[in-house]
Amino acid sequence: MARASQLSGINISNDLDEEISEIQVTSVISNKYAGVESPGFGWLATGWNYATDLRYVDTTVSDESSQEKHLQGTQMIKAGDRGHIECQPWFNEKYRHYWMFKCNIVGKRFKINKNNAQCNLWDVDASSAPSFVLHNVEGSTVRLTMIMNSGNDYFTMVEY
Repeated sequence: MARASQLSGINISNDLDEEISEIQVTSVISNKYAGVESPGFGWLATGWNYATDLRYVDTTVSDESSQEKHLQGTQMIKAGDRGHIECQPWFNEKYRHYWMFKCNIVGKRFKINKNNAQCNLWDVDASSAPSFVLHNVEGSTVRLTMIMNSGNDYFTMVEY
């Protein structure tokens, strides 16, 4: 697969009341089509791909189901501050994109609550720096919101 597009880093916003550290972002491009490979059939092809391709993609292990991985740096971000991870992960909008986000919050390790958190990238995301925002919801639950030009997604963070 040709490298179609790249991001220009990842912005991290810490909207928690505590500092975060040891930030790790893993970007995984799957061999699974995102549904745009057949423009003549549009949403029908997209629905068919999602309904019939049940291969599991695990962002925590390296296997044949992914086309490339990037493990991106570590840093500390104080409560209420922002940071930026210098990286240029590539993507192709024809393939599904999966993520893993890990960090320390007050000395405890947190990660996305599933190993196959899907948030696809599209050509409109090329050369942009998506924002990953950590914030509290419903009291003490930590949520990661991924904000891309193409849309947003969110995942619950769990201690591990």
